[in-house]
Amino acid sequence: MKKLMGAEIYIMKLADHFQIDFNSKASKEAVVIADNLKITVLTDQILRLEFDPQKEFDSRPTQLIWQRKLKLPDFSYQQDEQELLVETRNLKLKYQKDSKELSQDNLKIDIKANNENWFYGKKDDQNLKGTYRTLDGIEGAVELEEGLLSKSGWTLIDDTASLVFNDTGWLEARNKGDEYQDLYFLAYGDDYQKILNDFSKLTGDIPLLPRWALGNWWSRYWEYSAQELKELMLEFEEKEIPLSVCIIDMDWHQVENKYTSGWTGYSWNREFFPKPKEFIHWLHNRGLKTALNLHPADGVHPHEEQYQQFAEFMQLDPKSEEGIKFDLSDLDFINGYFKFLHNPLEDEEGIDFWWLDWQQGKDSGLEGVDPLWGLNHLHYYDLARNLNKRNFIFSRWGGLGSHRYPIGFSGDTVVSWDSLKFQPYFTATASNVLYGWWSHDIGGHCMGTEDPELYTRWLQFGVFSPIMRLHSTKDPYLDRRPWGHGAEVFEIAKKYMQLRHQLIPYLYTHSYRAKETALSLIRPMYYQEKSEPAYSLPDQYYFGSELIAAPFLKPANEMTNLSQQTVWLPEGEWFDFFSGEYYEGDSWYQIYGELSDFPLFAKAGAIIALAAQTDFGNTSNPEILEVQIFPGADNQFELYEDNGAAAESELKTAKTTFKNSWQQDLLIFEIEQLQGEAEVIPRDRCLQLNFRNLRSPKVEIKSDGKKIDFKSSYDQKVGTLKLEFDYDPEKSYQIKIKNNNELIDKKDLRVDKIKRMLKNFKLETVVKTELAQSIEKAAADNIGAEFLERFEAVLSSSQMKTLIEMLYSCGSSRIKNADTDQLLIFKGDLEKMSFNFSQAALTKGHHRAEMKREKEEIKDFKLIELKNINSDQWSLEINYTDFIKERFTN
Repeated sequence: MKKLMGAEIYIMKLADHFQIDFNSKASKEAVVIADNLKITVLTDQILRLEFDPQKEFDSRPTQLIWQRKLKLPDFSYQQDEQELLVETRNLKLKYQKDSKELSQDNLKIDIKANNENWFYGKKDDQNLKGTYRTLDGIEGAVELEEGLLSKSGWTLIDDTASLVFNDTGWLEARNKGDEYQDLYFLAYGDDYQKILNDFSKLTGDIPLLPRWALGNWWSRYWEYSAQELKELMLEFEEKEIPLSVCIIDMDWHQVENKYTSGWTGYSWNREFFPKPKEFIHWLHNRGLKTALNLHPADGVHPHEEQYQQFAEFMQLDPKSEEGIKFDLSDLDFINGYFKFLHNPLEDEEGIDFWWLDWQQGKDSGLEGVDPLWGLNHLHYYDLARNLNKRNFIFSRWGGLGSHRYPIGFSGDTVVSWDSLKFQPYFTATASNVLYGWWSHDIGGHCMGTEDPELYTRWLQFGVFSPIMRLHSTKDPYLDRRPWGHGAEVFEIAKKYMQLRHQLIPYLYTHSYRAKETALSLIRPMYYQEKSEPAYSLPDQYYFGSELIAAPFLKPANEMTNLSQQTVWLPEGEWFDFFSGEYYEGDSWYQIYGELSDFPLFAKAGAIIALAAQTDFGNTSNPEILEVQIFPGADNQFELYEDNGAAAESELKTAKTTFKNSWQQDLLIFEIEQLQGEAEVIPRDRCLQLNFRNLRSPKVEIKSDGKKIDFKSSYDQKVGTLKLEFDYDPEKSYQIKIKNNNELIDKKDLRVDKIKRMLKNFKLETVVKTELAQSIEKAAADNIGAEFLERFEAVLSSSQMKTLIEMLYSCGSSRIKNADTDQLLIFKGDLEKMSFNFSQAALTKGHHRAEMKREKEEIKDFKLIELKNINSDQWSLEINYTDFIKERFTN
């Protein structure tokens, strides 16, 4: 872009920190051209297919694709006058030459991994979805955008409409003809993890978050004064609830003015914040980071403190009081937008990052560029301009490629159980487009009905979500304070929010893993398992490499006062993270819990690095490192630590490798010598190792081959061995734990759990006593479910179903969300279980109705896919026993 200055012409460009070192031109060896089709072999799974009748192919970086010069994969090609063949390890392409346009007849690709055949124009109805721009005002589910993964094993990405970067550091149209196409074909079979990693090589890594972003956030749309926010933060501290971020919503700036609606603003409201720099300094001294809320759409007007300088910079007469229009096509505006509006608030007053609350349409001033995408890109690169911060923004999903700009917030959801129920699926599925760092309005944003139980369940999910941020709109009857819903809720909330800060070493390690592998912290079960159950579980997800979470998402049953969730655990052995209860893998379970419970499962061999309970605003590398270790399998976990929030050029890293080697009577746990910069580790670090689910262990600890002193305790009731010793990062450690018989304690806690949970039942006390005794005897004598028959007169149907499902690990449920609707029945330990499924197709006019009935004994489990049933009405009756039945209808 050029601008006249008297007789001279100078070329405007964005500031230097916006100039990205793209590597967008592929090596010549990766390119094959056949007439008007240019094929670039990017990886053995990804081809670029660039079609142009003018043969003016384009190697410039686009909004989506930045890197094309990658390590050249092995491939071969053959070409004659009629045909081109290109083959890699994963695919084989055939193109018929002399084609005026692409068609299903002239362009075909075979995917070797699953023998799938693709042709140009083929539709894919098996896409596993991605994410969605915003959940503003949405109650419940919404249909998600297409993602990078599909059960079909292939995905086609159309990048034709993307703008390209030019020498100014900004964007321009490609100016290609209507026939031009820029396509990327991904062929992967079911290797989802590798294709995501390959795609990130083209588009950029998932960045490493600042460590402090993984703690608890406080946010509320409210006219807080500085003093009120100080008092609130002190109340959190006094109640021992840690925080790491305190957001200041839009009332930080002047709202009432004669020029704008008040949403856009850059000048402090001095009534609320008379000394903003002092207030920000006070937050920093308590260990808190902060952001200011932005709505930039209305530009900059004369009431703003920055108006005169900015107007003069834009060559406007300040006396004219002409507003400075928001315009991402004007490079001077972009440079001034940061220089005058944002940089001083960061450099002089200490603002740590920005909440880009843009949601005002599609007009950026630059045709083809969504202003959300533009602001995300620019703010992300501007924040780290001084190399004293890590790049970071807080904004919304701006389309494919937005993984480069973490983090996102999902929008103003309605306060309801349906909204909560959608969020685990929404969060995990976003990993299909690499957008793994979603932040939700925990507790719900607006409308709906406040409910202490709903608040608690949402908060628990928040702890086991990517970013834990409490938030709501401006309403005095919406309360997100953990102590705002009674004593019981407060104690539960306090426990879980403390746990969130303990989890930071584990979470931060997975931020590093996401950067290195493109695998998000939270991801669907089908990433690692390809069985039918893995694709049928919208409510559960992998939480890092060691854990599976399955939040309670429905209100407790009125007669049992218990919450319920259906869980499937993959092959292997699993343990309840909190109680140590043992679960056999490749099995379904109905999990019941009280308000304080959360379904979280550790795999056999799991190694989970935690901090000991931390101070209020402290998210640094912990002085006391607590490691939870589960038995039953070999495993390795590499703990990643660094200097917290440093820019990449200043990064100092340290990696500690923990190894679990398992035999039936012996567990060997090794800690390798630290790799990297020992200075980022606290000098006086103490290790607390908690070995879970062990029987009568005998222990020996050596460091570099020599025995060391350590503290030891063993809780026989829960089977936990606790070891504690001072840690030297320059040494290696070996812990041997033996038992001459079987070392693992496979706790069957079903009876104890049922007896405890009976307290919640709405039931005569004398019946509870008799019932508990009968359950204990039935379990001891391996008696079938018939013993419950004599309680039929006093137990409700939900109470009877709960007891039989807990005792015999059987169950039934309807699994439903935006993309799933299935009926599940699983037999568990029951000797016999059957179902009757009837359906009716009712037609209008003289046509007859069609009735069907299916009856079947359950061998293991049965999933009935309701989306595939062409019925107006259906009914499912499940027979647990002759006297315990469950019914589902539409």
